[in-house]
Parts: sequence; structure tokens; C-alpha cells
Amino acid sequence: MGWLFVCFDLPVVDKEELRQANIFRKTLLKLGYFMLQNSIYVRSCVTYEKTDQFIKTLKQIAPTTGSVNVFYVTDRQWSLSICIEKSGYKNSKFNTTIGENAAKQMTFW
Repeated sequence: MGWLFVCFDLPVVDKEELRQANIFRKTLLKLGYFMLQNSIYVRSCVTYEKTDQFIKTLKQIAPTTGSVNVFYVTDRQWSLSICIEKSGYKNSKFNTTIGENAAKQMTFW
């Protein structure tokens, strides 16, 4: 089992670019990804076949401008990651929801 990381840098200079970026983010959430950071979304992948399907879907929904990078990380590799949060960090309204979804998803697997 592993995790698919979707990291992106999308321009939001004009209204159409902003609209496409927002649609992309919302679609990722609907597809079962959770927001790790503002431009990094993650979802679990049980098999390599599923990973290929997710990547094909990402290619279809990616905005027409900007950069979208996809990384596959094994469960073991992610377990070795370190999160550093400084005291006084104010969580956004999204972090509370994300943590709840991540815990449920992690428990499931």
C-alpha cells in the first residue's frame, strides 16, 4: 500500500485561472484526496493498478495552465516523515476537517 501525493502550482492571475484552480481542488476532494497543505493533496492507493487509474484521472482533470506533479510514496516511507509545527501556529478552518478525514482513512487501512 502507498500514498499518491498531488502537488501543484497553478496560476490564479485572472478569473478563469482562479476558477480552474478552485474546480481542481474541489474535484480532488470529491475523488477522496485530503488536503495536506494548500497545494498538496494526498490519497491512499492499495494497488499499483489503482494508482495508474488515479493518475489517468488526474491527467483528465488537470487545469490547462500551471504545473501538477504526482508522487507515489510507500506506507513505510510516509511513516518515516516528520512534521514540524511551531507553537502558536494557527490552524486554518480546513486543518480540523482534514485531520478528521485522515484519521478515518488511516484507520480503515
